[in-house]
Amino acid sequence: MRLTTEEIRLMAAFQSITGVYPRDCIVDGNLVIFVVDERNVGKAVGKNGVNIKKIAAITGKSIEVVGYAHEPTQFLKNVFHPAHILAVSVVDKNGSRVARVHVDKESARILGGRLERRLRIARMLAKRYFKIDNVVVM
Repeated sequence: MRLTTEEIRLMAAFQSITGVYPRDCIVDGNLVIFVVDERNVGKAVGKNGVNIKKIAAITGKSIEVVGYAHEPTQFLKNVFHPAHILAVSVVDKNGSRVARVHVDKESARILGGRLERRLRIARMLAKRYFKIDNVVVM
């Protein structure tokens, strides 16, 4: 995977503000996604989201922080956090890999419109890291 100059610049700013080295950065229109080690998500976000607010103010973009995991099932759970995920399964279907994420109905209701945004992020990251062609929420 190759990073653009803008992504490298954003990663440097992220590290400077949060003290956490991001594994990856993806710019998608008005959204910037930082992938950090699972154990560093809290530090990266900061108390009451203070670090994310600073980065958003500097960049003028929406910021998402996702915890990286080596297993696709745990990684997808991290993408949809704080939703309660009942199960994640990855299946081969007609020559493509599909991840099925079973979300608790109450969590889906609470996430509301953010569920679609998380689903878009999940699809991008699952393809990038695990060669999963599609992510479906059930």
